[in-house]
Amino acid sequence: MHFTLKQLRYFDAALRTGSIARAAVEMNISQSSITAAIDMIEQTTGAELLRRLPARGIVPTSSGIAVGERIQAFLEQTRVFESDLMSLTGDVAGTLRMGCYAPTAPYVLPPILKRISEDYPSISIELKEGDMQSISDLLSSGAIDVALTYRRITPEAQPFIPMFRATPIALIPDVSPLAREQEVDLQDLAELPMILLDLPGTRAYFCSLFEVRGLRPHIAHTTKSSSVLRGLVAANYGYALMNICGPNDRVGQSGYVARMIKGELDSPQYGVAYTPASQKSAIVKSVLDSCREVSERGDFDHLLFAKPREAEKPAHLFP
Repeated sequence: MHFTLKQLRYFDAALRTGSIARAAVEMNISQSSITAAIDMIEQTTGAELLRRLPARGIVPTSSGIAVGERIQAFLEQTRVFESDLMSLTGDVAGTLRMGCYAPTAPYVLPPILKRISEDYPSISIELKEGDMQSISDLLSSGAIDVALTYRRITPEAQPFIPMFRATPIALIPDVSPLAREQEVDLQDLAELPMILLDLPGTRAYFCSLFEVRGLRPHIAHTTKSSSVLRGLVAANYGYALMNICGPNDRVGQSGYVARMIKGELDSPQYGVAYTPASQKSAIVKSVLDSCREVSERGDFDHLLFAKPREAEKPAHLFP
């Protein structure tokens, strides 16, 4: 083999970022080192793998895509191998890449990261946030090891440990007459302006809550930010639906109140997803154990406004 592990990592960085300059910044080395790694791997394979295009960075050829996929898979195996070696000589150690559905991150990450740091102080966490589709894609591609998300877009074949079931709640301006009710009806909400969290998977889900009852929401505003959504509700631009009740939602001192919704509702499971390949890693097994402990300890109960968490036993955890 005429190339080194570092050169494989440099090539992978160039392919992922689409730029020699950005790859150099990510890897904290010179651009010439990135270029040398690309040249070496192209010489070894005897094919053009990356085309340099003015003002467009680098674009992989069909051969480059195939080689890049194999390099990425090899680097993933190497990373797991390195973590397992470190764990054999002492405490579980290494880096875990964790993805999290962005609107839930402020609420679910703190107790999980705290538990991991207490149980496994030698594990470091690299976080990536995104919408449900992007997080699912990152997990499927191997870019992350585990994902904290709803079980809505994750493939059925992907192992998933449920931590709680999130019943939808309504966020209502505190000046609205409905704010005086302890529970609200979707029929009453359908007549009012709605602020919709418009991310991949959320529009269809929230609209379906109305559609199963023969109703149609009046969507007045959309946003991709849960913080902006709460701000618009507080400013009396409309109500919103969410699945997690944050601390400010519960106290009712932010210009809006959280209210339960009458009737049975589609309440998705929230938990940690992982790939069959990643479960072979000692570091992933350890983190999954910590996630289960946090859930069983009831650390998410305060996020569930409508009903206490269900006693759902993880179906895919290791013996």
